[in-house]
Amino acid sequence: MKKFSVFILSIVLLSSSKSQITVTPVTTPALGPDPAQYGTAFTNVPAPKDAVFYQVNMRAFSAAGNFQSVTARLDSIKALGVNVVYLMPIYPVGTLRGINSPYAVKDYKAVASEFGTLDDLRTLVNEAHTRNMSVMLDWVANHTSWDNPWITNKTWYQQNTAGNIISPAGYSDVAQLNFKNDTMRAAMIEALRYWVFNANIDGYRFDFADLFLSIFGSKLTLH
Repeated sequence: MKKFSVFILSIVLLSSSKSQITVTPVTTPALGPDPAQYGTAFTNVPAPKDAVFYQVNMRAFSAAGNFQSVTARLDSIKALGVNVVYLMPIYPVGTLRGINSPYAVKDYKAVASEFGTLDDLRTLVNEAHTRNMSVMLDWVANHTSWDNPWITNKTWYQQNTAGNIISPAGYSDVAQLNFKNDTMRAAMIEALRYWVFNANIDGYRFDFADLFLSIFGSKLTLH
């Protein structure tokens, strides 16, 4: 099977095989077996240098503010010369200390009901693929909401000298993750794999990528 490396700026477009994802150079606990792939892996993911992006803020894109509205306008998006549809965060938003920001993720493996269902997302991805467009999700790897279930694992988060979980500077609505924790990193990778295999998405834009890369190094290896 072909193996190659993709150097990240703030995005990663995945290989067409989508069979396995590992991150280097950080050592991470062994991951479980790959789940069954939903749909047929898209084989026309553009090289990063050839990608033409269309960013969708679901809440502002249409009056309905959902996946179905995006799917309905894929032809007009395609007509602009776009080959990658980039969706801003689609996950449930935390409410504890929250300000309704989509970057305060409550559950990495769920679709926010305001946008629709997993099946609605799958339909959007399928229809984009039939139009020779990839679909990329926004990934919030730096922090979670305060009511994300991960918060019960205190060592998964950065703490101050008093042992209290901290927020990134300037963002009190979220809790700062600790990328030195092997178990947290494994859980993060599993969550990334979830959307590749369960919704057939083609890549990610990593929010706060400069901090993310300072932890992981400069590249992801995709098998």
